Amino acid sequence: MMILVGTRDSNVKNGIISNEKCPKCKTENSLHFSIYKKYVHLTLIPLFPVGKSVFINCNHCDGNFDYEDLNENCQQKLANEKLSNSLWLFSGSFIIILFLFFTISSFLSDNDETKLLIKKPIIGDVYNLKFSSGHYSTLKINKITTDSVYTTHNDFYVYLPYELDDLDKAENYSNRKVSYSKKDLKQLYNNDEIIKIKRNKFPVEPQELEYKIPVTK
Repeated sequence: MMILVGTRDSNVKNGIISNEKCPKCKTENSLHFSIYKKYVHLTLIPLFPVGKSVFINCNHCDGNFDYEDLNENCQQKLANEKLSNSLWLFSGSFIIILFLFFTISSFLSDNDETKLLIKKPIIGDVYNLKFSSGHYSTLKINKITTDSVYTTHNDFYVYLPYELDDLDKAENYSNRKVSYSKKDLKQLYNNDEIIKIKRNKFPVEPQELEYKIPVTK
């Protein structure tokens, strides 16, 4: 999806400057005005206003005038024009703020849950991992003893954390069997290498599998 940032003008009010004459043809009540507000947009969604402009046209002689072309009295009347509520021009900013709020809240909630789950691993837990290379993958717990946790690593990795849910499929776990001490798992979490834990609501039967102890260099 292409995201475009730019500015647009929105017509917020039109009318006649009453009891005033055209600077050119001197016809009274012939000056028609249009007030526009300029706003910054993100893919056509308004973010915030950045200015206002006024266009004046004489309905009689078809002359066009700038705000500065009018006498002081006309300028004052235009300045006193009441404009409609323009909160919609901030709609994109409100959406971004709400998105950031829910994203931060979700992140903090996930962190709190992961902090609790890492202390008591159970069979079936899926750990989302972040490697020093910047890649992401998962591992699944198959067996637990008093001191050790036996896992199967995902055979694949992704480049972005939100892709991990698509990676977590049964057929992606095969031969990479690794065991960890429970202390090692907590250290991986403290090092931000375990970024999230997903827990199955239903218990999983333990499996008898061959594992290897990871070598620390």
